[in-house]
Amino acid sequence: MLHKVLYLHRRIRVAAQSCRDKIGMNALAVALAVAIGAIAAAAAALLRFMVDFIGKCGDKLDAAFDNSLPDGLSWLQLAFFVPLIGIALSYLFQRTFCSGRYAKSLSPLILSLHRHKTKIKFSEIFTHLFSSALAVGAGGSAGLEAPSVLSGAAIGSVSSSLFSVGNKYRMLFIGCGAASAISAIFGSPIGGVLFAVEVLLPEFSVGALVPMLMASGVATVVSRLIFPDSGETIFKVVSDWRIEAVPFYFLLGVVSALVGIYVIKSSYWLNSKLKKLLISAWHRLIFGGLALCVILTIFPVLRGQGYNFIERAFSGDADALVKAAPLLNGVLSPEWVLVLILLAAIFLKSFASVLTVESGGDGGIFAPTMFIGAFTGFAFARLVNLTGVIELNEANFLVVGMCGVFTAVMRAPLTGVFLIAEVCGGYQLLVPLMIVSALSWIFSRPFEPNSIYRKVLVENHLLVDDPDLAMLKRLPVRLNLDNSAPALTPEISLMSAAFVLENESDHQVFPVLDAEGRLCGTLGRAQLNSALLDPQMANDLVVFDLMKKPVGILSVDDDLAMAMTKLEKSGADFLPVVNSDEVFRGFVFRTDIFDQYRRMVRESGGF
Repeated sequence: MLHKVLYLHRRIRVAAQSCRDKIGMNALAVALAVAIGAIAAAAAALLRFMVDFIGKCGDKLDAAFDNSLPDGLSWLQLAFFVPLIGIALSYLFQRTFCSGRYAKSLSPLILSLHRHKTKIKFSEIFTHLFSSALAVGAGGSAGLEAPSVLSGAAIGSVSSSLFSVGNKYRMLFIGCGAASAISAIFGSPIGGVLFAVEVLLPEFSVGALVPMLMASGVATVVSRLIFPDSGETIFKVVSDWRIEAVPFYFLLGVVSALVGIYVIKSSYWLNSKLKKLLISAWHRLIFGGLALCVILTIFPVLRGQGYNFIERAFSGDADALVKAAPLLNGVLSPEWVLVLILLAAIFLKSFASVLTVESGGDGGIFAPTMFIGAFTGFAFARLVNLTGVIELNEANFLVVGMCGVFTAVMRAPLTGVFLIAEVCGGYQLLVPLMIVSALSWIFSRPFEPNSIYRKVLVENHLLVDDPDLAMLKRLPVRLNLDNSAPALTPEISLMSAAFVLENESDHQVFPVLDAEGRLCGTLGRAQLNSALLDPQMANDLVVFDLMKKPVGILSVDDDLAMAMTKLEKSGADFLPVVNSDEVFRGFVFRTDIFDQYRRMVRESGGF
């Protein structure tokens, strides 16, 4: 059976490559973009179906459980444990079906794209969908956008592998899959393309726009065919912005920046605390999951993605928000319940999202960011209105707040503007969106220069903003070693060394190694020739007396960006490279790095 499957796979690849050769890459890029857009939209639709199905099953199970309880145990609610059950099932699914390290964030994908590592496993098309559906469908406080993007990226990578296209086109098709996922979820074709360009792709050319626009547009069409009601925007803006409200949009931009900084820093703080205090994954599942259940029981507004609660706030139905917190209603007045709900929506949603993912579940920060932004804008407008200074349109500020916090967290101002504009069914608020997005980006950058996805990569020196260093980071030192120079030992005389190096005119520096091959120092040809001018010195001195300690040492696990940085700091023209046991492996020369860089520049280019 396996033999037949492999034979069929080989025949499909041959046919696909033949098709590529006949129609050419430009035509193939457009055709494949259409296919990727349709498949990514279908994957996003499957995820939506599963989340809705799991949510309904949870409600039915909870109702059946409540009806079976005696009156004296009516306080016992299965709904309290449902999020924990979903997270546990998601974790078990990852352990069972996902080999290797399981990525729950876009950070690994961003790093891979920056290093031009574009091969993604076929299984990742499905694993992110099922894992996130279990966690979010059961009430976990996370978004479905990141899993959909990861699935779409896998679709793009697998499709390009089938046609054996080059690395540049493979990155393009990954971008098509990511853009299609966002487009299918939000019905935002332009926002999807801008997200792929601003957040994911390290290099961008105008030629890449056509396939990504095609894929994103097709994804929107397929999404509407599957879900006819997806064409109806969730947040339909019915009133235009007013000129007297402009100063408050400026102020909201600053507030959104501060909230965005809080989201990033609080998420990373809680993430590190959980991993430090609860080292075992099972401990994080139990204790982190229970903590999440407590938060979601007190504040049900934080359950799931939260778009239904954003709709209630958008319609101005504050009573519906208050009624959604039954535990608080019996203790506090409705006004204070609303205040606590708004504070929880702004300051606890990021905590709930981290608990969902780090306890073992799956999901993203995309939807929580929009949720936090929506309630930030709503709370801001409600607070201003209570002062009586001016009557602001709370729905408009809710929409613009989504854009502001999204921009601060994702560092994607254009995506924020056009995504929210398309979600709201028009561009009536385009000017306020531009103001808030720009100010949020400007004010958040000095305090937190990196997006929530790039922060961990930059702080671990895995990603750099310098395009030249970013290019060199793709190549490891081990693939650029010069180990052709003969090695010397410390105890041999200079005359003996000269005899050994008599026919090595191509080399100007030689390693000095001990018996185990560990590096003791280096000896330059110029040093040796100078010493040989004095016959007595040449006979009396040994290599140890003349060798020099290296000004720096590289590891075989370093990349050329690290090598270039150390060369610049030391002022040297070369550096030795050793392995983990300090055994010498070769030299890296400054001139070789420059040659490699020029070669990479020539090979790179637009589509």
